[in-house]
Amino acid sequence: MITPAPANATPSLLKSRNKTVAKSFFRHLRSEGFSHEQIIELSATLLDLVNDDMRSQPRR
Repeated sequence: MITPAPANATPSLLKSRNKTVAKSFFRHLRSEGFSHEQIIELSATLLDLVNDDMRSQPRR
């Protein structure tokens, strides 16, 4: 399970963690038989979901 980054996490640490998680997710999808095109479509869907969630949140 991925835990939220601590408040004192550096940008470098966050970037490294994000890359590690993304590589792991990508490898998992490829091992499950997802094509590159399917992974791109999934990525676009994830971005849409984040966008929708951000729109539904009150502005800070």
